[in-house]
Order: sequence, then C-alpha cells, then structure tokens
Amino acid sequence: MSDAPNRDPLRRTAVVVVVSLAVAALVTWFGPALFVPHKPGGPGGPPIPDLFVQLKLFVSTYNLVALGFLAATYAMLYRELPNRFTLSLLLFTAALLLYALTSNPLASILLGFRGSGLGPFTFLPDLFAAVAVTFLTYQSSA
Repeated sequence: MSDAPNRDPLRRTAVVVVVSLAVAALVTWFGPALFVPHKPGGPGGPPIPDLFVQLKLFVSTYNLVALGFLAATYAMLYRELPNRFTLSLLLFTAALLLYALTSNPLASILLGFRGSGLGPFTFLPDLFAAVAVTFLTYQSSA
C-alpha cells in the first residue's frame, strides 16, 4: 500500500473502530426519529421498540461504516497492485457491504417492512460479522 512512515495498523484499526462506533451510535440514537415517518393521526410510538432490533441497527451500521473503510483500503491496494486477488478482496468487501446495507433494520423500515421476532438471533450474525470485519481491517493495515 502507501509508504506512509508512521502507518501503525493498530492505530488505524482503532480509528476505524472508534469512527464506526460513533456513527453507529448516532444512527441508532437519531436515525429512526429522522427517517421513519410517524402516523399522521399522532406520534405513532417509538419506531424501533425492540431492544434486539436496536442492537441489530447498531451492529449493522457499525459493519456498514467499517466495511466502507475496508473497501477504500482495498480500492487503494487494487490501484497499486491490480491483480485477481486484490480484485477478489474488493468484490468480497462489496458483497459484505451490500449485506450490511440490506440487513440494516433502518433500510427495511424505510422500505415499509417492520418487525423481527427473532430475539437475540436478530443481531448475533451481525455481531460475528463485525468481529470478522475488525480483524480483516487490522490484517489489511499490517
């Protein structure tokens, strides 16, 4: 990748994690109130009442932001090393980015779908994906 003299993989990973956590917290806190329309006759109640769905919103938003950073890293790598392996990494990350986007409850609510009923299995797959993306970010920065 680039020849930056103080390119510390742990520091870069920490920055990605902190920024991703901050964006995920802001989207979880303010996103439903901003993007979900309320019923015309009244307030309509909280748009995302289930704690598990709120956790899924947080984790899937974290994944979305972290994968954005990872896609940018792989795009820079592909510009420097245009081969099939780096293209595969970029396409794999794009697929995970689409997964994170479509699994986000805010996206489904914006499209008119509500409810989950899966309990903790609503957010656990996204939590495991978040751990994998964090490790992949660290390994890609080394």
